[in-house]
Parts: sequence; structure tokens; C-alpha cells
Amino acid sequence: MSMVTLGLRNLMRSKPRLLLTAVLIGVPFFLLLAMQSIGEAVRKQSDILTHEVNTVIQLRARGSMGHVNMTNQDRILPQDVLEKVRAIEHVVQVEPYLLAMSPVNPPNFVMHVGLAPNAVKRLESHGEAGNPRIIAGRDFTPADAGQDVGIIGQGYAKWAGIKAEDIGKATLTVDLSRTHPVIYAMDRPKRELRIIGMYASGYVFGDQQLFLPIDTFRSIYGIDRGISWLFVRVDSVGSIAAVTERLKVTVGDVADVLAPESAAMFTSTTSRNVIQLSQVGGLLAVVLMIVVVFFVLLMQVRERSREIGTLKAIGASNIGITQQFLAEAIGLTLVGALVGLALFKFAGEALTGRLFAIGIGPFLPSHYKPLFDSLAVGSDISATLVASVVFTAVVAAILGSAYGVWQATKLSPLEAMKHE
Repeated sequence: MSMVTLGLRNLMRSKPRLLLTAVLIGVPFFLLLAMQSIGEAVRKQSDILTHEVNTVIQLRARGSMGHVNMTNQDRILPQDVLEKVRAIEHVVQVEPYLLAMSPVNPPNFVMHVGLAPNAVKRLESHGEAGNPRIIAGRDFTPADAGQDVGIIGQGYAKWAGIKAEDIGKATLTVDLSRTHPVIYAMDRPKRELRIIGMYASGYVFGDQQLFLPIDTFRSIYGIDRGISWLFVRVDSVGSIAAVTERLKVTVGDVADVLAPESAAMFTSTTSRNVIQLSQVGGLLAVVLMIVVVFFVLLMQVRERSREIGTLKAIGASNIGITQQFLAEAIGLTLVGALVGLALFKFAGEALTGRLFAIGIGPFLPSHYKPLFDSLAVGSDISATLVASVVFTAVVAAILGSAYGVWQATKLSPLEAMKHE
């Protein structure tokens, strides 16, 4: 019988010892898999949040709300701003809007918004909330450009007496002669719009808007050139700061540039910090696994000095003894790895999520914690990861066992048996 085979058979010589050793090795193995899973989940979540957080910069005329009929707030951006902004690097989309106010009672006034048919339907005062849900009729199509059509919010529709079943046939008259303390009259003819859709936004004020094609808006309000608001979408959160500075240089003399500071803050602080914390946690888990495996196997060998002395007394070579204990160490490590892997597969999702909440959650800024409440920590792991973890554990086991065997084999058989 070879010494390697003897070492593998020794695994079953003491089942309690095998179980205890497997658990001692399996726990740090599980922790390392858990930290790797947390790191992967955080990276995925960070990628999602980086793409979903607001990467839109808003421009409007300096010191003005940009509503074309609002008293003292009717200055708008020059038309040439549009082309200047489009030429800036990292800008992927530019959407011009024209806005006007119309008095109603209640709730005092509603908003008319002119936009390109394919543009995001932004809610005034909630510019980050786009494309509210169409609940009746249809959305704009490219064919609606310049046509006398509109999509009305359900709150505005209620005031106008337009019901969902009327959409497609109902009309709304835009009368610019009507005034309000903050709205001045415009000497323009009335215009009748056919309402082709009704939307719901989830905001009371957000439902008080009328969207219409921007060319139709220009025709109704007599605004041949100019832009109320310009929304500039940047290719990534990381480019926001550079684009913002470029915008201030290019058009800042006539515009207020409103950048989404929260998005830049997220990328520069929270996302980076959370990923770094997960990487540190993973490194600590690797160190813990190496230390535990090394010393568990080292103690296993030292406790069996008498056995080593006996083997030497009956003629076993130092190489053969080393082979036996290394084979046993590798076998114990693989059994422990299976225990850790099984624990991770069956309880990893629940326990890993809890580890994240306890270990990393407290380091998150309070206003970003809700972003990670639904962190998708799963129990799926790649074969490459398992192989790398097992390799690391086996190397630690070999080093621990080899060191103990090396110390014991330096002694004579009698000394080895007395040493225990």
C-alpha cells in the first residue's frame, strides 16, 4: 500500500476528527465565498445604479424659469445654444423644451410643454421624472410633429371635462388671452388641439400638464426661436463634472447649468467605497482561511508525533511520511471545501445578505442605504472562483502539514514519540 493511499484512508480513521476539521476549514471557506458573492453583487448593483442615476444636466436662461408667458420669468435660451451643446464631448442626447403656463381654477395654473415627439415627457418641477404612463389613447409618433395634437395629464383632463373614453375625439382650446397674477396675456389667436392621449404621473402637479409637439407650440405661442429648458444627457456619471464645466464655459454666460450633484457624489464616494469595503472583506476572508487551514493542519500533524516516530521506527522514509500526511491534508481540505460549498449553496443567499447588512451596511451614508436594501446577493458561484479558493486552501494545508512533518521528521523515532 502506498503512503498516499494510507494517508487518504486515514481520513476515516476518526470520524469526529474528520467532522471537526472539515467544519473548521469549511467555515472560512464559506466566508470567502460569501465575501466574493457580496463583492460581485455590489459591483453589479453599482453598475446598475451608475447607469440609472440621473446623468442629465439641465440648462435654462440665467435667472429665469424660462416659461414664455410668466411675468419676469420669460427669458429663454438662444437657439444657437442647441448646436453648441451638441458639439461637446460626452454629450449623447440633447432635448429642447418650450414651456408656458395656462390659468385654471382650481388649481390656479397648468403647464403646456412643447417637445419633440420622441423626447422624454418631463414633469415640470420633477424634471427627473420622465415618460409618465399613458392610460388612455396613444403616445406621440414622428408623424405628429407640427400637428395640432396633445397628450393631457389626468388632472388637467378632469378640469377640462375630458374623460378617458373621449380620447381621440376630444379637443382642448388653447386661449392665450387668459391671465393670472403670474401669467400675462399674449395677443395670439386661439388654437384647438385634438387630445390623442391621457397620462398619469403619480404626482398631483405632474398630472396638470399638456404635452404638444414643439413646432406646434412655437406656432401657437409665436416663439420662432429659443428654448425654455435644455436637457443634456451625458454618456456616464463620471463625465458629468467635465461636461458641466465645459457647458459653463461654452454657454454659461447666458445659462444656468443645473448638474445632478447626487449622481456625481454617488460615483465618486459611495460606489467606490462600497466596492473597496467588499474587496477588503474578501482579502480578510482569504487571510482568515489561510491562517485557519494552516494552523489546523499544523496542529493535526503535531498531535501525531508518536505516529510519525512509529512509522520511522518500522522503516518508513521521511519522503513517504511526508507524502502520507500531505495526501491526508489535501483530502481534509477538500472535504472542508465541500462542507463550505454546501453551506454556501444551501444558506448562502440568506446568510450572505445578512453579512452584507452587518459588515458593510453601516459604512454606507444614510441617504444611500435604501439603494442597497434590495442588493441581489445570490448563491451562484463560478467554477473558476471555486477552483481558486480550493487551490488557495490546498496550498495553505500543504504548507501547514509540510512544516509540521518537517519538524517531526528531523527527530529520531524515540525523540518523535517522546515529543508528543
